[in-house]
Amino acid sequence: MNLRTRSLSENLGTEVLDIDLADIDETIFVTIREAWQKDPILLFRRQSLTEGQLLDFSKWFGDLDLDTIKDINTDDPAAEDRNPELFFVSNLQFADGTKVGGLSNDELVWHTDLIYRAKPASGSIFYGVEMPEGTAGTSYCNMAHAYRTLPNELRQAVDGKRARCKYGTETPLCSFMRQNVEKNFRRETGSTTEMAEIDARTPEVVHDMVLENPVTGERSLYLSPNHTTSIENMNEEDGRALFDALLKHALRPESIYTHAWRNGDVLIWDNTRLLHRRGAFNARIPRLAKRTTVYMDPSYFAVPKDKAEWVT
Repeated sequence: MNLRTRSLSENLGTEVLDIDLADIDETIFVTIREAWQKDPILLFRRQSLTEGQLLDFSKWFGDLDLDTIKDINTDDPAAEDRNPELFFVSNLQFADGTKVGGLSNDELVWHTDLIYRAKPASGSIFYGVEMPEGTAGTSYCNMAHAYRTLPNELRQAVDGKRARCKYGTETPLCSFMRQNVEKNFRRETGSTTEMAEIDARTPEVVHDMVLENPVTGERSLYLSPNHTTSIENMNEEDGRALFDALLKHALRPESIYTHAWRNGDVLIWDNTRLLHRRGAFNARIPRLAKRTTVYMDPSYFAVPKDKAEWVT
């Protein structure tokens, strides 16, 4: 089966046309998966999905994470009780003042989701139900393109390297994040005790800084400015210089696509091949999205593992 598609930008993003995600079979799914292997971002517009249909579509790709935020916030309202695999992103409130979903209207820094886990659920499926027009665009940086275009010296420097990643009190390696600590993407906490509990739930992990897709052979940089804390076998100064050089190269305009959301958009992206960030928006403008996070099948996609997973 051939999909009708169009490119979203020169080096990142494919819009898939004429597909109703509420009604796909195995043939259509395999074709979608092949398209996702080739491009880290796929967009499906004008979708109208029930929560069950969103979950059914997501499960074609693998097991779903029960909640992307529970390891750092056990009482977050974004986990929907009826469907714990569903995560709400919203600034709305119920009548009793309880938040409908998680995450604020603030701008987020460049990051890749869940890199601080030993086994990250790396596939994101995001359904925009009520999205504010002209604001809160989400930008994505193609880390596979960044790797492909690395100067030889930088490629040789990063190949084979592993980085330590941590959610919590550790200081990020990235110079920008060290200079702008208040922008670090971690939950605001009320006490040192609560921060200690979060640290205990999210121990340090170590991941390869270059990942390779087992099918396509495509390689991509795997790092996160706010959660990468050091590079193994490098001192802090040299590690920071390498990290900063990689990030500067990656965040060139040619590698970035910014998505302007419309109601009914379903955007799926692969966190092993992307950084992303969201722009801020007016808190008085309603926003509601539903998201699932997938443990991607390692037979088809690059799947990061903590180095301890490789010990036999």
